[in-house]
Amino acid sequence: MSTSKTKFLFLYRFPAGPQPASSPEEMQAQYKAWAAWRAKFEKEVIPGEGLKQGGTVVRGGNVTDGPYIEAKEVMGSYAFVETESLAQAIEIAKECPINQVPGASVEIRELGWR
Repeated sequence: MSTSKTKFLFLYRFPAGPQPASSPEEMQAQYKAWAAWRAKFEKEVIPGEGLKQGGTVVRGGNVTDGPYIEAKEVMGSYAFVETESLAQAIEIAKECPINQVPGASVEIRELGWR
């Protein structure tokens, strides 16, 4: 019996503005937490890359610097996730180390046309 998996996009969002500096020990702990999370879900999660600040928005043919200066959150990174269900994707997101960052979040979007 073939099982069909659903593809999702995790969008990692952080509060806009400067973030408090982490000590070397805190940075090492964060690195270990991310490495452990990625190892645990290596069959489900395909990591993306960090996103540089800024960007460009094309809207109606007009080009502006972006994404949005007035935004309360910024997208910092992303990952592709393939699971049996949205419920499983949510459980993976709940364990994501980003949840230890005050004000940060994971947005889950299902991929595909319907």
